[in-house]
Amino acid sequence: MTKTCACHHDDCVLCEGRIFNGLASDQVCQVRGLITSLSYPARTRLFHERASADLLFILKAGCVKLTTTLADGREQILRLVLPGKMFGFEFLDSSFYPYSACALTDISVCAVRHRDMLQILEKDSGVSLRMIRMLNSELDHSRTLICDLGLKSSNERMASFILSLMPLQGGQAHDFALPLTRKEISEMLGLTVETVSRAITGFQRAGIIRAARGLIRILDEPRLRTLAQGEPVTPEFVVHRHDRKTGTD
Repeated sequence: MTKTCACHHDDCVLCEGRIFNGLASDQVCQVRGLITSLSYPARTRLFHERASADLLFILKAGCVKLTTTLADGREQILRLVLPGKMFGFEFLDSSFYPYSACALTDISVCAVRHRDMLQILEKDSGVSLRMIRMLNSELDHSRTLICDLGLKSSNERMASFILSLMPLQGGQAHDFALPLTRKEISEMLGLTVETVSRAITGFQRAGIIRAARGLIRILDEPRLRTLAQGEPVTPEFVVHRHDRKTGTD
């Protein structure tokens, strides 16, 4: 039987084990005042790059994009945040956010102030280890993206990107959101919009995915993973190792 938390934050992902897993419920409730549940509509800017870093966020529902902006105004999408993932806490000694965060959809988050989180990390080694694991997971994701941009063909990059959008819980195939426009995907992956469109169309014709009205369903996950790893799965996919944002593919 599920034990009810006295602080009535039973739906908080912090209490569900993302960070405070292993603590007794009364210990979690002791930090009741540190956890704030917030909701924002789509297109809300949660914080700007180089703004004072005050809050750590864990996404409960929706999708958030993290971006950096060059001096001339050009914006680069660094990564997407999906439910269960953390953002806004990249460096222990940084007082500024290293990127901007914008809600792509309606979202709900759990938020903890940085100074409060640091006190928790100092007091509980178990929480500290789980925080390290979460940060390592994000570093691994960044390394994967760098590999994709430097080594993979357009189809391989698109396959990796689609796989990265899969809900954490997995399970049976179902529709999930494609939160970026094809232009945004092209900018994130270093491809042209036309190349992105051709890749999605090719995946659909091969029976690997189904995409419509901003939603994607993976119909053949093993084939998609095989393609993401650099192995062509059908003659329809002509792999060019040096495809970049030049209009070639």
